Amino acid sequence: MEERYPFIRFVIDAAQVIAGAVALVVLLGGTVHSCHRGGFLGLMSFLMALVIAAFAYAIVMIKIEFLRVFLDIESHTRQATRPPAGGPAL
Repeated sequence: MEERYPFIRFVIDAAQVIAGAVALVVLLGGTVHSCHRGGFLGLMSFLMALVIAAFAYAIVMIKIEFLRVFLDIESHTRQATRPPAGGPAL
């Protein structure tokens, strides 16, 4: 059976890297912001950036998992609706 939706499958395979990149961008932005504040507010800002980066990572992974489930459903539906190879038995 042919593999359909190659780009979506590529995104699913690269999900950990994509989610890590999103979390890293959020964390770096939060770090820069916390460095400008300094002191206790800077520390609190950095901790908040850590929480938001972890949340962003989890959100991206959840969305990728939804894609994986939908592709599995599509694949199984296509297999179930395909007629048998020898044709209908009478």
